[in-house]
Amino acid sequence: MTELRQALLGGWLLHSFVSRDADTGAQWSPYGEHPTGLILYTADGYMSAQLTPGPGAEFVAYGGRFHVDEQSATVRHDVAVSTMPELLTQPQFRHANIQGDRLTLSASRASAEGTTIHSTLIWRRDLGARATPGPERCSSPRRSAY
Repeated sequence: MTELRQALLGGWLLHSFVSRDADTGAQWSPYGEHPTGLILYTADGYMSAQLTPGPGAEFVAYGGRFHVDEQSATVRHDVAVSTMPELLTQPQFRHANIQGDRLTLSASRASAEGTTIHSTLIWRRDLGARATPGPERCSSPRRSAY
């Protein structure tokens, strides 16, 4: 497994989401000042992401396969399911940078007005997601409808 791909594996919590107009430099936070989200990358090549401005607010979710280009430090999300149909039309490319427990994913797109928008999402590794549940963490009985 490659270095960037290996480092991506696990769960990441959204820390910030900022977009910038390339022409004017204007910045905004599409999901507000305190967005929440979770992105997961699995060893068998799947990813899933959920983002929301906060509890009870509308959210975006998508998932599918992912591939890493180590040379360009790019992650390609091949979206199979999404709450945003436009994500299904073509692969979603993200430049990826990992430093410690911080993952920065960035992408550019054309707006409806034809300007270029650069978006940067900063994620923090969910260290609890890497813990192996032991008997003490599973002491309550779980019931399933299945």
